[in-house]
Amino acid sequence: KTKLLNARSLLGSFMDLTFAHYRNRFCMFRTYYALAVGKVKADGVNMKVIELPDPPSKEQEEALIRGDVQAANLYLPNFLRRKLQGAPIIGLATEWKSTMKGNGVFVRAGGPVKTPKDLEGRQIATHQGLHAIHQYLLRQVYGVDDGKLRWQSYPQEKLLGTLLEGKADAVVLLDHFFFRGEVADGVRCLYTDGEAWQKLKGFDELIKHMVAAREDLLRQHPGIKDILLQAFRASFAYSEAHLDEIADAFIKRYGGDKEALLASARYPRIEFTFTEKEQRLAEAEMELLLEVGQIPRRAPVASLFAM
Repeated sequence: KTKLLNARSLLGSFMDLTFAHYRNRFCMFRTYYALAVGKVKADGVNMKVIELPDPPSKEQEEALIRGDVQAANLYLPNFLRRKLQGAPIIGLATEWKSTMKGNGVFVRAGGPVKTPKDLEGRQIATHQGLHAIHQYLLRQVYGVDDGKLRWQSYPQEKLLGTLLEGKADAVVLLDHFFFRGEVADGVRCLYTDGEAWQKLKGFDELIKHMVAAREDLLRQHPGIKDILLQAFRASFAYSEAHLDEIADAFIKRYGGDKEALLASARYPRIEFTFTEKEQRLAEAEMELLLEVGQIPRRAPVASLFAM
């Protein structure tokens, strides 16, 4: 087992801490696997790792706000919305950042949708209903009248079937489901969010998820931020060297195709940092979310994250 920072010297004593991440998402499962099974430990912290439903469920953010868990990975728009509404939570670092692959809109090959503009008046299915980031990108990059888009919500694992069965004209696929779409017969990727975002803003990545903690955790344990981030990085490093093992564990729990899981692990960028570039990126994404009505206002990033 890997020992990290000596938390006892920073925190004063052993502490119990529960961390939550989204369920049935191989990217998260593999990132925190070593912490969940005890291959990596933060010395002095008894960390329990649990999985909760992903958006559109609000359970994960509610669990953090209630204090059922002390830290969690959150979808960035959900974190910003709740933080700006006064929730007692604080950002620690970015987690999943999309690159050129890993999140995209798929349509039926040979179907009526040839370009993003053809989505007007059609059904787009996602795992969360209206997808704010794709709504913004369709409007700003491809000139789509987003008022004419119709959004549906299905569990992520059912989206590809929904498209193939004709229940939706397009679907948003991410993580290992994105790879399934790339290799599936009869569908094609219309565009990825990374491609569109780079065209619009020039950034080569897009923050999708971040890590947040309760404000009182940081007040009571000033050294805990660095301990957690180092633990997360060590757990991720373990996953890089043991992807086969972790994919087998994921399939045992959730099912799935191993080739798709292993391929999808290469799509996102995960560093657990909040660099100056990432701060500028967060500001650009706040502008996006404000324009589509997903957050009530903008705020300095220094007021949202523990800098």
